[in-house]
Amino acid sequence: MPNEDDPKSSEAGIAGLPKSWAVAVQLVGTFGLAVFLVLYYVLVMQPKEGERYDQLRQSVTSLGEIVAGQQSLLTREQASQLEDLFVMAMAHDVSDLIVAELRGSPTAEALAKKVEDKLIFQTRMLEGLRRKDGGTISEMLTHKIRNSGIGQEIARRAVAEWRNAAPELITGECRGALIFAIKRAAMAK
Repeated sequence: MPNEDDPKSSEAGIAGLPKSWAVAVQLVGTFGLAVFLVLYYVLVMQPKEGERYDQLRQSVTSLGEIVAGQQSLLTREQASQLEDLFVMAMAHDVSDLIVAELRGSPTAEALAKKVEDKLIFQTRMLEGLRRKDGGTISEMLTHKIRNSGIGQEIARRAVAEWRNAAPELITGECRGALIFAIKRAAMAK
């Protein structure tokens, strides 16, 4: 008589096979392989497939809600990397603006306004991106630009130091100033 306290005895079936295998062998022997495969699909595989389908449906629904809301959820690190990419792209745009404006005789105040306007306008490239903790990337970046005074700083340096500088130097200086200003604004929070 098998001992029910022994885990091996409750798991062992025909010829010492595990119980699930013993049941499978009995079904195949009694009803045939085709019936066993149908039962296996209906009782084992279909519920697992249904569960996977439900998980997939929930994922697609969540993704649909994010897309419908025109937003993507980013980690803090991804948001920081996007800011770095924004700075690299905008350094060239701001540099081109400065080179064009320095051909005339702009005042630092007028140039500062144009630089800040250009930076803030271009934050629209990041619209629809949200951090997982709820912040909107474009709004956060706009806030950092406005509070950093970066437009005034770049314009002051451009008028005082960069009139005869090469565009590559101006781009590098703009990149450095933007990185510093945005990181400083992030730490000031």
